[in-house]
Amino acid sequence: MTAPIIEAFSISHAAILNGTTGADQADIYGVREGTVEIDSDSYSNTGDDSILSVWNWFNLATVTVTSGFLSYSMMSLITGATITSSGGVGSDFWNHPLWNQSSLNQPTRPVLLRCPSKDSAGNPRSLDIVLYKCQFQPIRFDGPSYKNGLSVSWTAQALMSTVDEKQTTLTDPAIGRLVSRPRV
Repeated sequence: MTAPIIEAFSISHAAILNGTTGADQADIYGVREGTVEIDSDSYSNTGDDSILSVWNWFNLATVTVTSGFLSYSMMSLITGATITSSGGVGSDFWNHPLWNQSSLNQPTRPVLLRCPSKDSAGNPRSLDIVLYKCQFQPIRFDGPSYKNGLSVSWTAQALMSTVDEKQTTLTDPAIGRLVSRPRV
């Protein structure tokens, strides 16, 4: 069997996984765009006026997902802060601390990014980018702007991990993996 060739489209689904079964724990609603960028570098070992070898390495990957919706439960999960409510039906209000000191450096969490894709034969598939250990930064806002509204950006650093999203020990530490599967 030859290895598949796939083509993927924009991120259609992003979620924090529960860390034990790999199931979605919190959805990042209304994904507008997303990126995964590796922080890498190299060193050229020189001698006799030429490059003799090159050493490559990476530190982490930066994941950014921009959404058109602000989920209070998602904010609570990544900040560790409690959501409060007036409880009054019809006139209720919701409250969540914004950018407070205790929200920094919360526990890492696995993240899933899903892209609709297809294989070289045109069969519909899903391409999942599973990141094992993500440390979230404070959320960022863009806007609100006319016709575009308010955008929320969720950014995390995906770090090297010795376990996958289900806490299974890896034989080779990794940041994550790619999974191509029939359309989900």
